[in-house]
Amino acid sequence: MKVVEFLVFLSIVLVGVVVGRDQCRFASLYTQNQLYNDPTAQQSFINNVLYWEGNFHQHLVGINAESAYTYDGHTLDYATGELHSPLHTFSAPSKESIHLGMMANALTGKTSTGFDASIFFHQSVDNSSSSDPFDNVITTLTRKITTYENFNKQFPGYGGFMPWVSVNNTGIYPLPGYWSERVPGLDNGEMIWGMYAVIQALKAYSDQAALLQRYQAYLDLLTQNAKTIFYTNPGWINAVTHIDNIYAQPTPSNYQNDCNCFLDDPYEGEMLTVYMDLYCQWDNITERDQLWINKRALLQSVEFQSPEGNITVQRGWWFSSHEQWKYLMLPYRDIDINRRVFENGERARTYFSNMNQYPGLFASVNNVTQPNTYDPNYDGATGIQEIAFESIQTNDVFTPYGSYPLFLVQDVGMSLGLAWYYNMISAPAMQNQYGSTESGSNQGDLICPLLTWDSKITTVLAMMGGAVDLNRNGLTVDNKINRFYQVIEREWTLAFPVLNGENIDFQLPPVSVPKVLNDFTTCSN
Repeated sequence: MKVVEFLVFLSIVLVGVVVGRDQCRFASLYTQNQLYNDPTAQQSFINNVLYWEGNFHQHLVGINAESAYTYDGHTLDYATGELHSPLHTFSAPSKESIHLGMMANALTGKTSTGFDASIFFHQSVDNSSSSDPFDNVITTLTRKITTYENFNKQFPGYGGFMPWVSVNNTGIYPLPGYWSERVPGLDNGEMIWGMYAVIQALKAYSDQAALLQRYQAYLDLLTQNAKTIFYTNPGWINAVTHIDNIYAQPTPSNYQNDCNCFLDDPYEGEMLTVYMDLYCQWDNITERDQLWINKRALLQSVEFQSPEGNITVQRGWWFSSHEQWKYLMLPYRDIDINRRVFENGERARTYFSNMNQYPGLFASVNNVTQPNTYDPNYDGATGIQEIAFESIQTNDVFTPYGSYPLFLVQDVGMSLGLAWYYNMISAPAMQNQYGSTESGSNQGDLICPLLTWDSKITTVLAMMGGAVDLNRNGLTVDNKINRFYQVIEREWTLAFPVLNGENIDFQLPPVSVPKVLNDFTTCSN
């Protein structure tokens, strides 16, 4: 590199570290080529991501500081990017999963990917003028476990598990209507591994023994009640369980599967299956293995047809990135056959957008709205039709968190993830004072003016490597890791006897989003 070129590059990197803290529209300080190739630029960029996304971790934005429970998110003003009504005063255990995972990472110091997750917690939970990230995390964890414990005391019929809830300063309460007498398995399976990661992280702090004990006691409560609430013989785990009396102590007669719906998927829903297999009490190995036999029908091999040849992938529900959540939490990629199938899926994901000239990637997300409208529809059915079970409704709306699985690809994941993430947040109004924006149109003329945990912090957690290292360590200490490895290797080997396309290159974004819509007035260059 010539001296002049080096000095220009160095100035950009330094600006990214220092001035980027004063400029929420920091993506323009970098180029895609830098983020793909240079570790120094990557470090600078991700530090800025952590800082600005950390602004979402504020009272009455992404969390309630008093109860320390997550809000689903918050609306933004379509023009200014300032907070706009409504605040989403509801939430679910899936949001808790990501929050817990980020706090666990912050307690570890440097993550496996070399970044400091504590930057995310630079905002004081009490909105004071200065704050220590470690104190923020411990304060938040202490208030959060109190909220969990109080919820269980008030509504013992949930057995410690949580439905969709309303959130306020005093705690959490079942949302009126459907969730006032039901509890979901999928979201709680996500949350349980976030809690598990926090427990592993707290073990490093002798002065936090009391807090560790409270989290361990709550996890033990979930373990004790999981089979009673979610298991249907033989070998089925309920997707949703109806509770006859939410004020009664857990007994088998208090629960029923009134929707005839089960977590037989190989996607996010599998996290509850893994936990129950490893930690619940079973009569024999046949009973445990039946859990996996019942799931085999949906674990399917399918070929994605690229111009360079077929790529064998796991068939998705919609092939939305959301379906890869389990890779944020558990060491699936330690098993060679699973890692190879996972990476082929991400290879196909990038190829699909590249070959169709799409500027971004797709995941279940709130859809874009017309200017100054604040009632987005949730669009789950976005992904890749050719390799999905269900019908896709649109590929016109990208979301930055569509990139999060790329960060978990071995060796090249950071470069790939940043290239796609950068391309999407560089689009009009896709950065704001609280980090990234929910979603945008391929044409650059519309956004969804919203902040949510799913569409924002999944990606931040992936940049940290997820909670995988902490949970692997815990499973190893608990002598559960071998069972996990054996089951996953067995099931994926059965489903994927042949893998095509592993030699095909991952693809980069083919086009940028047109600069049609104006940036937010509070976050523009």
